[in-house]
Amino acid sequence: MSFNLSNARSVLQGEIPGSVRFLAAALLALGVWAGVSLVSDQAESAGAALAVQEGRFRTLSMLAAEYRALAPGAKTAMGDVDVPSVFAQVSERMGLGSRVNRISPDGRNQSVEINRLYAEELTELEKQLAARGVRFLSAEIRALPAGDERLLTVSAIIGPVQEGPQMGEGRR
Repeated sequence: MSFNLSNARSVLQGEIPGSVRFLAAALLALGVWAGVSLVSDQAESAGAALAVQEGRFRTLSMLAAEYRALAPGAKTAMGDVDVPSVFAQVSERMGLGSRVNRISPDGRNQSVEINRLYAEELTELEKQLAARGVRFLSAEIRALPAGDERLLTVSAIIGPVQEGPQMGEGRR
């Protein structure tokens, strides 16, 4: 049986038995496929937009917390600083991630252990914590060889900055 233009016209006009059901099923399948494709594309687009907005919100929240910490007169009374939150924010911002081996409460302070730090990272960590009202109360630093450089492992107790003379400072 050869299929030509007149046969196609007969099917479209419904002259061949079952052709109307065939056309209806084909149009229904095409409609369902188009609908699913449209909804899928919109869902994917909405998911990507949501991920972007979540990232922007986290960044904005972090910047707002940093701004509040750096504002004049932001020095608070002893113990008002949330040391675990400050350390978590700073370590996330610096990308320390899995190198933070331990953080646990030690009275009103926190005991932390950070592995595989470069000296510059330790300096930056101290600056970032100090800017937010947290300081190193005590620390043990071990240097480990790593190729041509040395990586540091820091075990420290961190706590809020206290008013008055700091450790090692005398009154004048």
